[in-house]
Amino acid sequence: MASVARAQATGETRSGDGWVAALAVHRGSFVPLHRQIHDLVRQEIVADRLPPGARLPSEEELAERWGVSLAPVRQALVDLAGEGYLDRHRGRGTFVRQSKFEEKLSILSSFSGSHGHHGERLELVMLYSGLVPAPRVAAALGVRARKLVLIQRLAHLEASPVALLSAYLDPARFPGIDKRELEGGSLYRTFDTIYGVELVRAETVIEAVHAGDDEAAQLGIGTGAMVLRADSVTYDRDDAAVEFSRVLYRVERFRFSLDSYRLDDRVLHFPAPGATGPVPDDE
Repeated sequence: MASVARAQATGETRSGDGWVAALAVHRGSFVPLHRQIHDLVRQEIVADRLPPGARLPSEEELAERWGVSLAPVRQALVDLAGEGYLDRHRGRGTFVRQSKFEEKLSILSSFSGSHGHHGERLELVMLYSGLVPAPRVAAALGVRARKLVLIQRLAHLEASPVALLSAYLDPARFPGIDKRELEGGSLYRTFDTIYGVELVRAETVIEAVHAGDDEAAQLGIGTGAMVLRADSVTYDRDDAAVEFSRVLYRVERFRFSLDSYRLDDRVLHFPAPGATGPVPDDE
């Protein structure tokens, strides 16, 4: 293990699969083989010698290089995936899990506003902009339009698809918005600068759901995989409903933060726990 000690002391980053040969598994140890493999791979991830997104050799390759059977290798990788260190994809391989992006729930902001100014490489790809029938959403917004404007975009952070953004709008209040380039790529900035609409609050419900075929394909995940769905109705300064928003987040790429405040012996949460805002589903 001298080579491991040298690497740990110098902080060097191993390239390719050389890290495997630099680590040793000891059959005579009282520590089970799968636990040794687990700890060796984990230490490489924690020390950033295996960076996020790095692809591990196959189970067969690892077993051959370490001179063990498949069973302890597979058990170690399954355990590491369960602990959040690895992602395993059938037919693609095993990868070091990507770092998570933080979404602050207590701030009403556009996706581009939340992630475009913190050094994160953000790209919003327009998937659809046009009229669609959405009677339940129209009822939630309190409008009588037979069709609403749907603006649907796919958010990429660090070149990876991470969220599917859908916004439903009243075409009478936002004429021509489906044909317009968004100001600075931001929907909320377009509301403000072009239409004079300022959003001040939102009612949001968040739940875990299974991704459908189309959603999964757009997000690069398997059909039926769990995603976090955030359904929101946003309001302007007159407390009129402006937008119904649905965001599907890849659960392994985000963590959510929430601010709480104590006032008059009560704890105030933003958004309030148990909020029951409208959750239309016209799909």
